Amino acid sequence: MRGVIFTGGRQPDMNLVLSWINSPDYIIAADSGLVGVEAAGLIPDLLLGDMDSLADPAMLDRYPAEKKRIWPVDKDFTDTELAFSVMKEKGIDDIVLIGGSGGRMDHFFALYSLFNKQVFPALWIGEESVIIVVGSGAPSWKAYITGLLLTDPVSIFPSGDEAHSCSGRGFHWSIDNLDWESGSFSLSNRSDSGSIELYAHAGRFLLVVPLRQGIYLERRSVN
Repeated sequence: MRGVIFTGGRQPDMNLVLSWINSPDYIIAADSGLVGVEAAGLIPDLLLGDMDSLADPAMLDRYPAEKKRIWPVDKDFTDTELAFSVMKEKGIDDIVLIGGSGGRMDHFFALYSLFNKQVFPALWIGEESVIIVVGSGAPSWKAYITGLLLTDPVSIFPSGDEAHSCSGRGFHWSIDNLDWESGSFSLSNRSDSGSIELYAHAGRFLLVVPLRQGIYLERRSVN
């Protein structure tokens, strides 16, 4: 099952978002993520959070009480973390996070920390970029990206504390022999052919590509 969490912060172009989420089974609007849900023309299954960043609280009145879980503002976890907890309760592990770009830096670090947890976003679609998670300790597919321009930046970061190893095809310079354990990353790499492929032999990697029309992700089986 695929779950989608719309959170607050700066929102991406929802016309682009719709090409990435592929008919989700369950949609959560976390706080002002409700604005993004409605902009995408979707109907949330659950509204969740303290709603302190929702500019128009009257938006909540359009939804029945059974679809709303309102939390107090004073708490040591974010509304997005609450949304991931609900996805875990429902057994949904293919999760797309939408929004959350810009704004407060502490909120960004809270969102970034999600990638090191047991339940993490498979995709994070921000205002200008998409983060694609490849591998998780038991990799079973390769990420194949098409539609890249020669000037499109493509970056790769290791995530988590486990050992990391990966291989790639189509990158302007090789990523295969980077010493990921020493803190290495591949920043603003690019593709000379318009397509790249990334496979994680061990560990979890974050592949960052631009969000724009014509860029597509295909999950390819490992032969």
